[in-house]
Amino acid sequence: MNDWKEIAAFFGRDERTVRRWERQRGLPVHRISGGARNLVFAYADELERWLRGDSPAPEEAPATETAAAGPDGTPRVPAADTVGASRVAGFHRPALLIAGAIMLFAVVVIAGILSMRDAPILPGRAAYRPDPKVRDLYLDAVYYLETRQASGLNRAMQLLTEATTLDPGYADAYAKLADSYNMVSQFTLMPARDAYPKAEAAANRAIALDPHNAGGYAALAFAAFYWDKDFAGSRALFERAIRLDPGSAQTHHWYALTLMVAGETERPLSEIAKAQELSPESRSILANKALILFHAGRVDEALAILQPLAEAEPNLRSPPEYLATIYLDQHRWSDFLREYRMAAVISGNDARQAIADAAEKGLDDEGGDGLLKAMLAEQLRQYQRDREPAYKLATTAAMLGRGDDAIRYLEESARRKEDDLLGVRVDPAFRGLRSDPRYRAIVEAEGFVPTQAPGS
Repeated sequence: MNDWKEIAAFFGRDERTVRRWERQRGLPVHRISGGARNLVFAYADELERWLRGDSPAPEEAPATETAAAGPDGTPRVPAADTVGASRVAGFHRPALLIAGAIMLFAVVVIAGILSMRDAPILPGRAAYRPDPKVRDLYLDAVYYLETRQASGLNRAMQLLTEATTLDPGYADAYAKLADSYNMVSQFTLMPARDAYPKAEAAANRAIALDPHNAGGYAALAFAAFYWDKDFAGSRALFERAIRLDPGSAQTHHWYALTLMVAGETERPLSEIAKAQELSPESRSILANKALILFHAGRVDEALAILQPLAEAEPNLRSPPEYLATIYLDQHRWSDFLREYRMAAVISGNDARQAIADAAEKGLDDEGGDGLLKAMLAEQLRQYQRDREPAYKLATTAAMLGRGDDAIRYLEESARRKEDDLLGVRVDPAFRGLRSDPRYRAIVEAEGFVPTQAPGS
């Protein structure tokens, strides 16, 4: 149930009634981290237990928000259930309070020492052991997630949905389900407006079940960056996830990419190196290492990775996609067309294949300038059919030296809230616009610090 209307329908009551139940009777309603207070969700099993009275909430306070953000941007996680303690009617209350205060002080001191030493947070809890069938579903899903293929991602979502249905207490399965929603949005298999809230809800569920679940924090960090555009909050969440589990290749991998998009150079290289050390067999980590190298100005090293990777993994979309980006920037037109078309075929993107056809004809007729002109004309046709983002028109217009058109398309991209606009800070196509105050204003509006203008 993803809103107050659905929760109210579950009980056959109006929204005002269930809102009052949450405030006064502890109805278990959760909120999306970083969202408005009216963005709520609930789980049917929790509502049913509440209705039966199996797990009543404390009478003195309403249910807390799931993973609500704290002052430093790090989500607070609900404390363990305190109902039993509240039923101790006056017996040794002062002693209990003193003991609780001592325990809390000890935890704070230990956590502070570990944090200052940059050591991982060690939760000191027994490992959760799901039913073997559920565990198998989870492990199969992890494999399919790593394929980075449309069919694999969809299969992973199905398996993880089944796993969390069979075992609603399996925090790691919820964290991976959040990962799958994050990924399908990146691969345009589901609209971002649908995928990212589901990712945040699943990640929050993982954290509610296990406050030390590093995967849940990493998934929240991913969504915070790419959906909420909360860059500071995303960084804090990634750092927390790494402290909880410094051995997670995926967390270092994702963190590296967000740092690259924000315009950093050294830190992304450091994080992607850690990811590769932890998972040297990962194709996606290797491909994204090359992308980070390219944006750090180390083009030859990037090509030395991507060219053999594209040959070894002909069904992986990222190598030809990244090669096309590099070749276009280098004006290696024929190489660009080959890789651009390959990425379009792998992803099944008919619009991009039509753009490649038009660009090839333009190259035959007028060379590189003709390629860009024909490409822009076909991109505009596809854009009018809502099959190509305005951002891509902006990059081609900028390469043609049409600064006013590029700015206009970027402003339209911002108005449409296109995902591609996150690349505006580092996209090499906009080098010629970096001193333009209109471009710099768009970069700042996205939440980034613009690059230093030439000559400043």
